[in-house]
Amino acid sequence: MQDNKIRSRLKAQLSKFATQLNESLSKPLGRFVGEMLFGIQASQDVKLRNIARSLEEDIPLIKTENRLSPNLKAKELGARLGARLASLGSRRAEANTVLCLDLSDVRKEYAEKMEYLDKVWDRSEGEVHQGYRLLSVTAAEVRGSEITPLSQKLFSAQAKDFVSENAEILAAVDQVRTHTGGRGIWAIDWGGNRKKLLEPLLERRERFVIRSVGQRSVVNRKRQRVTVNIWRPPADSAITLA
Repeated sequence: MQDNKIRSRLKAQLSKFATQLNESLSKPLGRFVGEMLFGIQASQDVKLRNIARSLEEDIPLIKTENRLSPNLKAKELGARLGARLASLGSRRAEANTVLCLDLSDVRKEYAEKMEYLDKVWDRSEGEVHQGYRLLSVTAAEVRGSEITPLSQKLFSAQAKDFVSENAEILAAVDQVRTHTGGRGIWAIDWGGNRKKLLEPLLERRERFVIRSVGQRSVVNRKRQRVTVNIWRPPADSAITLA
């Protein structure tokens, strides 16, 4: 009985969110997104079979899988859901909200037939492995604990429409800034101190904080050339952001 109550409450909460998220989708795709959100939460898994099982439909499991599977190929899902998520999330972005842009990866070392499998560098393990690159943008307040997802995309250098990693990053920046209207401060860790990123960010008049590796020669607002050094705090120091 308790499980049924929790299940009903979860469905109601997700249904409300899915209604907002699905505004630009057709009714069948909107229903699909709602079922996938519920299935992922209920099963704590992203495998289609486990998602289908969690829906508990009165039909054979394979029929539920076959019903869900074709929708995963719908081209409008990524573009429309991505734009809608950025629109909804950006409403919580204020003038000094931190917009964290992170480059990571998804490891697929046992995959053999996945489309456009690439070789990616795993910084934590210090090795190259099979997988995909992952680009995420989340909003966070310096003095808060909540984070708001704004954008996320898997991409591969092997894909036919791939241009460059810089192009992927700037596309994510442009998608988010369309909805934030200049609010927020970009924070980019590894890989952000490239000329092909710094110049476009300056041209867009975006505010940003980027990690500098080693020494970099830059031109400041007074058109003076200065050298920027990376600063590493002592291991036992405590840093407070004002």
